[in-house]
Amino acid sequence: MLMLMIVTRGGNFSFSFVHLPDFTIPAMLIAGVYFRQFWVAFVLIFSAVAIDNYAIIHQGISANCITPAYSILPLTFYGVFWSGKYIRLVIDSNIGKNVLLIIASVSIQWLLATGSYYFFTKAFSTTGWSNFPAYASKWSLVEIPSVLYWMLAIIITFTLVPRIINTLNLGSSAR
Repeated sequence: MLMLMIVTRGGNFSFSFVHLPDFTIPAMLIAGVYFRQFWVAFVLIFSAVAIDNYAIIHQGISANCITPAYSILPLTFYGVFWSGKYIRLVIDSNIGKNVLLIIASVSIQWLLATGSYYFFTKAFSTTGWSNFPAYASKWSLVEIPSVLYWMLAIIITFTLVPRIINTLNLGSSAR
């Protein structure tokens, strides 16, 4: 998960054949689902901040997003990790609950992080919250689905692929 965060967060690496969306939020959800210990969330959150700092200091990435609102970001990451504790990545009768929980936690994290960022922008100082709905509708359609695509890939990988392998009995030797 850390390698995917490094490759996808902050524009540290450019691969000409693919540009993957940020993996930080899916990493927090996975850590909540499988690891559940605070220290795992702490390592991931600390890594996200370190990756951002490296990208800004050494890679020349814009520090535009580093405002007082950035202090909210680790808290929202922890909230996503915490919500992951209530998700089971299995296909059963809870799949609807899991999907709603993933969508809700990703959307709330995005809204809190984006709202706090917007509060410290020039747009807020000139128009207040009146322009925020347009701002949110523009960026939510870009940023939230990319996290949900990651989660769809993860759910397929962790639930459907093992079932297909078990069904095909690829693990047993032919006699």
